Amino acid sequence: MEQLSNEQLKEFDKEYVNDSLWAPIKRCMDRDFPDGDFSFLDVGGGNGVFADRVLAAYPKATGVVLDNSQLLLSRNRQTPRKQAIIGDVENLERLGEKKFDIVFFNWLLHHLVSRTYSQSRENIDRALRASKPLLTNRGRVSIYENMYNGVLIDGLASWIIYRLTTAKTIARLVKKGGANTAGVGVCFLSYAQWCFSIKRAGYRIFDYTNDDVWLIPKMKARMWATFLHIGNIRCGHFWLSR
Repeated sequence: MEQLSNEQLKEFDKEYVNDSLWAPIKRCMDRDFPDGDFSFLDVGGGNGVFADRVLAAYPKATGVVLDNSQLLLSRNRQTPRKQAIIGDVENLERLGEKKFDIVFFNWLLHHLVSRTYSQSRENIDRALRASKPLLTNRGRVSIYENMYNGVLIDGLASWIIYRLTTAKTIARLVKKGGANTAGVGVCFLSYAQWCFSIKRAGYRIFDYTNDDVWLIPKMKARMWATFLHIGNIRCGHFWLSR
């Protein structure tokens, strides 16, 4: 899979789960783990800020942050209930006999990009399948992802964005257009495509929460959206069971 440079990784040294986006996750955890005693794996957890939030809300919980960036892992706050591990989503099985009650994928799956679109889609499916052996009997998978829904052809926006962001010859131009992964690529999917990948990996969507549709107010941005065949963009939270 393609890897982001350290300069690009600096753009992700932040936390995207604000209070509004935290609410659906907390609701699911409170319902399925009412005693607050659970273990979790945050795949691509980077600086560990999200893991810290989970641990602060649930004093009995323990967590592991897995990321392939030493730069981001070095930003983790040290705590006895959290372990930071350098590792790649491609090698989840290396966690060995570890089992977790929750596996988090917060805006990670769309970064699993390879040299072809079909292989990138397979990377997403493979990561989801690889998480299944890591789950306990009561295990859940939590996914936050962006939905790029097409206008007439549902998956066309995803394919166009992938082709543009992976093209190294126009990376500088695409970066100016707002894509911080230009030259490496990104594989956003539509809601229907995410559901298809989730079910193909052997999971059931136990709970789903939609965020508001993102506004595209500026004329230049609307022109880009038309060119990319984007009907609307939003993020959503999937809560999965086997």
